[in-house]
Amino acid sequence: MMGNDDERPIRGAAETIEAADLGLATLRARQSRPIDAAARDRIGRGLRLHYAAVLAQPIPDRLRTLLDDLAACAETEAQP
Repeated sequence: MMGNDDERPIRGAAETIEAADLGLATLRARQSRPIDAAARDRIGRGLRLHYAAVLAQPIPDRLRTLLDDLAACAETEAQP
């Protein structure tokens, strides 16, 4: 096979998908139980700590331009 890494089949992909499906089934089974407030708070704190560095990064110029364009379109549509 002469292809680069992007063209080669991924070994274990079927197993990975199967494991993900099992995880999803387990998650669905657990969704019937409510999560208490203390657990929600712990999860929220953990996520905020995990993503704090990402949130502190500046918005890339390309995304900023897209957001500015979207805001300008929204203002134009909102005017009567």
